[in-house]
Amino acid sequence: MPFYNDVPNEETYWYPAQAFGAATITHNIVGPWGKQGEVVDIMADVTTAMVGTTTVPEIDVGTSAGDASYARYRLGTAAGTVGYGAGVHRATQESLVRQVQPPALNDFPGHVALETALSPANTPIVVTLKAGTGGTPAGQADVMIKIRWY
Repeated sequence: MPFYNDVPNEETYWYPAQAFGAATITHNIVGPWGKQGEVVDIMADVTTAMVGTTTVPEIDVGTSAGDASYARYRLGTAAGTVGYGAGVHRATQESLVRQVQPPALNDFPGHVALETALSPANTPIVVTLKAGTGGTPAGQADVMIKIRWY
């Protein structure tokens, strides 16, 4: 039987009904003892359209609030003006994401970035849900973050 820390496992963290309007929201994740984490997917089930006329709302995963050292998913089809409408949007389902390593899409700067670095063991990971900027920022989604622990 393998030792617990020798077996990679995946966990999905779910944040229901998150507002991407005028405020930034942060959440903290701590993984299994002694394991490093790698963000392998991000999904947003959008219930209210994402709005930001300068920048679209985004999900960042990193070492502190606003940092995207581990992953990023910008919730739109362009850096500004075109946020995602209602429906499920998944980082790994974006066009061409899985054709490069680490998985990424730069149809506009920083659209999708996954598996960019391993988090240190026993160290909190910070999820930042950034509101869009410009115009009247809005949006709501159930957010899921999938992390593989090694």
